[in-house]
Amino acid sequence: MTSQDSLPKPLGDYIRTSRIALAVSRIEEDAPLILVNEPFCRLTGYAATEVLGRNCRLLQGEETTDEMRRPLHDFVRGAGPDSGRFPILNYRKDGSSFSNFVFMTRLFDRSGTARFILASQFDMTSAMRRSRLPQNDKELTRALDDVEQISREFGLAVVGSAQLIADSVALLARLSLDDHKD
Repeated sequence: MTSQDSLPKPLGDYIRTSRIALAVSRIEEDAPLILVNEPFCRLTGYAATEVLGRNCRLLQGEETTDEMRRPLHDFVRGAGPDSGRFPILNYRKDGSSFSNFVFMTRLFDRSGTARFILASQFDMTSAMRRSRLPQNDKELTRALDDVEQISREFGLAVVGSAQLIADSVALLARLSLDDHKD
């Protein structure tokens, strides 16, 4: 690492080229974004220059409830497990809303200090369709495997991702089934 605030170059390169919407924030201060990739920009409608240095809550809007916000806030402040999934209503730059399913994990340095938060976003509006579940699961599994490998090489640790993936896929499947009952 070149400084306290920078990611290892291979990890940053991977995030930039991933097809999954990914964002990285620092743990300190107000968890400012330090890296977002092109799929994140396409999903949200914001250019990287518009979001870097800001907290992801810029995606929240009028109908984003405190009940949705609280778990994300607690996670960012260090409460609870080192990985989590959080459904939240977000808004694109153009004002259109989308149901975002955010997967977040803390990245730790060699001394065990949390340094960054890696977040992936999935638009649940389309992901709820059964046909998308296996594809999203494969992409997320592959992305997390790649991130874990690169992170380990540079002394960062991603904790609990395999169980998080399994639990998340099960939840997506249940939500999809519930959605199709109506």
